[in-house]
Amino acid sequence: MKSAPFAVYQPKSLRDAVKLSATHGEDAKIIAGGQTLVPMLAMRIATPTILIDINDVKELSIIVEKDDCIEVGAAVSQAKLEDYLAHKNAHPLLATMMPWIAHRPIRNRGTVGGSIAHADPSAELVLALSILQGWVVLANAQKQRKVFAQEFFIGALQTDRQMDEILVQIVFPKLDKNAQYGFVEYGYRHGDFAVVSVALIKNDQEWTFAYGGINDTPQVFKENLATHQDALAFVAHLANTVNVREDPTASSDLRRHLMQSQSELLIKQIELAKE
Repeated sequence: MKSAPFAVYQPKSLRDAVKLSATHGEDAKIIAGGQTLVPMLAMRIATPTILIDINDVKELSIIVEKDDCIEVGAAVSQAKLEDYLAHKNAHPLLATMMPWIAHRPIRNRGTVGGSIAHADPSAELVLALSILQGWVVLANAQKQRKVFAQEFFIGALQTDRQMDEILVQIVFPKLDKNAQYGFVEYGYRHGDFAVVSVALIKNDQEWTFAYGGINDTPQVFKENLATHQDALAFVAHLANTVNVREDPTASSDLRRHLMQSQSELLIKQIELAKE
């Protein structure tokens, strides 16, 4: 199947991009890597009459590292961020999660902003932004606004971005220098979206667990726990009590089992690392 006809605009500045978005409204779609949108166009799931290609907008293609965070332009490819993190050792948890995103050829084209804007509840970058309590910057023709992850992701494939807004920047706060961390996911094949993924950050006695794939948005739980045994008991309680979705890819029982078993694996890894 071929896509419906559309026109393509290639703005050179953010100002021009937001002006185009405001002018064309619902008739327009933003495209950068195209890893999600292009298949949707081909299957006519999406039929915009205008595509706004933001790859030439330099403000959206840079990575800025600060003392407390990493600011990533929406059009930065996932591979570019992956390589930056590996070279700079700037964010070990985020660096650990990046190779789990699909496959390298897809990361070469797929963008950080595209993954965040798509808001798949199983996506690694969506989970990372959620557990780190990061935020996005959105812009329209009048202003920019900052939206934290817990307010930005409002449902499966749904965000707080308004029709006339462009996702400009994604900000990942850094970990405390003494924090321990871990990430693991289970999928049927390497490169597939995870059935369940788990990210963990431990700051002294504060444990933060975040789960992808179990509900329509990442689920984040924070608790003060004195011992690793307390942490094991906490995740067992979570796995038995939180709302967990069931769909054709996995039963809720399987997801509950994976929540607990993967969390236990990370807890044990942290316990061993301390010894």
